[in-house]
Amino acid sequence: MRSIELPTDYALVLQQVHAEGEEDFTNLAETLSYDRRRLAHIIHALQHKGLVVVSWKRSDGWISLSNRGRRVVEALWSSGGMRLHYS
Repeated sequence: MRSIELPTDYALVLQQVHAEGEEDFTNLAETLSYDRRRLAHIIHALQHKGLVVVSWKRSDGWISLSNRGRRVVEALWSSGGMRLHYS
């Protein structure tokens, strides 16, 4: 079993993308009221952790969860916290 710690804003991004299935960068920034630079930093970090996938459609980045990202979100909400164990 692995352990991962996520800041609250990272977990919120994962939750929002999970809820929508896929989210475009602009809409995600507006929905979460995040500055675009901050959101870009979060997306980059989540991508580096293998939790999200970014694809380009119509001049905007679309964010979706990787298989690992889906497992993390499911474990995150079942554990009730930002530090979790998942497989």
